[in-house]
Amino acid sequence: MALKSHGQLLLRWDADFLYIDVRGPFNLEGVTAGFLQIQHSVSQCQRSAWARIDVLDEETLGAPEVMKVIGASYKWCLQHDCVAIASVCSTSIQRQILEHTRHKTGMNLAGFATQAEAEQWCREQLAERLPPGAIVVNPSMN
Repeated sequence: MALKSHGQLLLRWDADFLYIDVRGPFNLEGVTAGFLQIQHSVSQCQRSAWARIDVLDEETLGAPEVMKVIGASYKWCLQHDCVAIASVCSTSIQRQILEHTRHKTGMNLAGFATQAEAEQWCREQLAERLPPGAIVVNPSMN
């Protein structure tokens, strides 16, 4: 008997930003389904360079096996033209886990208190990776 999936991702693209609204605590089934959603969305919206912004609610967390899948999703994104992953953290524990992951793996991750800070950092990261003269569009101005 399969376990019921817990946790929800809402994905949307705005310019070269993939926004992922993350809701609720996750179990392995929920985080695996979410990872598949991300892979499908990235495959459908092929970008040469993009950034991921996760917006976490206060209940977003998971057991160690869930955190491994989240780490795998970060790695997969970075291997598929994502230049930076920002998380808007609702709790200090979320930010601590993210910082630990960044230090342990060397992935281009960062945690922020606000979405505006996350977007600014992602714009800077994209600008560093684009050819001279390229313009990074401010998603909120579209």
